[in-house]
Amino acid sequence: MTESMQEQEKLFSEIEPLLAGVGLDLLELTLSRRGKETHVRAVIYSPAGTGTDQCVTAHRLMYPRLQVVLGVQEPFIEVASPGIDRTLKTRREWEIFKGKTVRILDREGGEWIHGKIVSVEGDRVTLANAGSEFVVELARIAKARLDSSREGD
Repeated sequence: MTESMQEQEKLFSEIEPLLAGVGLDLLELTLSRRGKETHVRAVIYSPAGTGTDQCVTAHRLMYPRLQVVLGVQEPFIEVASPGIDRTLKTRREWEIFKGKTVRILDREGGEWIHGKIVSVEGDRVTLANAGSEFVVELARIAKARLDSSREGD
């Protein structure tokens, strides 16, 4: 693991509980340094909706912590929502988005299937579609993204 990745993981572990305290999930955090500039990009999620107010709240909470942890006076911080068709990147995101509809591309069959995330246990996710449930191994999923077009199905 590179020093940069270690720094990002440390930063994630500093910021994640801070945001969780106000009901926000930190989905991803990236850190880049260019010369004297320090840029931090955070993607956050709130089950109640992730809009401008949530992004402002996250920014206000993160700013002083980032100043201390990174040792910089004015870090540039970008806070964004995950978007309505976010690609799921980690097992943790499967848990965060439980109850949401997803489209997955099966590595073996090469076809897109969709379903609502019912549960995540170990290395498997249970999805529901058309009144029935099915289990998919996370390792079999080539790509998965939220499917806002099917919300409410």
